[in-house]
Amino acid sequence: MNWKAFLAIICNRQEYELTPLEVDVIMCIDECGNQSKNDLLDAYIESYSKIENEAFTQRLKNIYKKFRITGKGYKLPQLHKYLIEQYIQYKNKDVFFSEIGLTYIYPSFPRDQFGKEIYTIIHSEDIELKKVDILQTFAPNLNDYCEHLTQCLQNKIQVRILLAWPYSEAAKLRENVLRRYARGNSHEEINICDCAIENLETLEQIISLSKNSQLLEIKLYDTLPSLAIYRAGNYMLASPFLHGSLAVNTFQLELTLNTSNQLIAQTLQQDFELMWQVARPFHPDPHKNWRNDLKILFID
Repeated sequence: MNWKAFLAIICNRQEYELTPLEVDVIMCIDECGNQSKNDLLDAYIESYSKIENEAFTQRLKNIYKKFRITGKGYKLPQLHKYLIEQYIQYKNKDVFFSEIGLTYIYPSFPRDQFGKEIYTIIHSEDIELKKVDILQTFAPNLNDYCEHLTQCLQNKIQVRILLAWPYSEAAKLRENVLRRYARGNSHEEINICDCAIENLETLEQIISLSKNSQLLEIKLYDTLPSLAIYRAGNYMLASPFLHGSLAVNTFQLELTLNTSNQLIAQTLQQDFELMWQVARPFHPDPHKNWRNDLKILFID
């Protein structure tokens, strides 16, 4: 791992929330650490474009704040020292798993964070980021994102939802392991068929409110996925289907998909796409009695 590759990784860490212009400045910092502010400015102009000294200074101030570089004295050496420490730790395998895109592990589904990521892509100018994918047997938290998904459609963002066919053997198996291995009585009343239909009713409401409902694609599967996936642009949350526990209540791997090492990202995306191919499209049209069509979706 060389210095430039390390800078690219650290710039992608969610905690810093660097803008693309601030990332450009970071990428001009030398490993040697002998740069003055003017040296850094010259390197920036050579690599990117001309910029007024005052604007560049303001950009550096924002960077110092995001990296929590405080106190009196010259802050550029402090920033460099921090980056070097992180670089050494990374080379010693002590810094997270950023290279393969793993940025954090939550104990349960981070409701507000995923909503924030959806709004980020809504306001992004990058067309490639305007995608939302959800893979679940049923999504217990789908109602939390009604407004988010409605705004996605209004802003021409493609939304794909993969759920279990409510009458499938897969849904029955999942229901059985939730009930049989649940701790206490928390999942005794879960009926996946009813829950999946409730999800479709929620999606029906979203369709009825949107003029761009063709951007919402819904497919149902009758196989067994191993992971729940929530994706917004290059941001993804993945969690396993454990015995006795809903996927939203177990640990969540927070991943960024635009990493140099695609070991995890490609595997998860390929699994989603494979399930998308074998699943069958279903449209809960508000103007039709779609529940009858739902019952015979996989009956050939």
